[in-house]
Amino acid sequence: MQLTARLIKILPPITGNGRNGTWKRQDFIVETASQYPKKVCISTWGDKINIEQYQEGAMLNISF
Repeated sequence: MQLTARLIKILPPITGNGRNGTWKRQDFIVETASQYPKKVCISTWGDKINIEQYQEGAMLNISF
């Protein structure tokens, strides 16, 4: 599934330690580009995305 949305806010990364080692999670808020826009929180785990390369207001194509 694919979502086209505008980046609203990048939340601080969260890290921790589990029994399988260190983990990292990055959350960010996007707003859908539709007639009735909705705000959605997207979470990525590990090194799936380098969200720091994007600025707030950027349009993103997100596949999930």
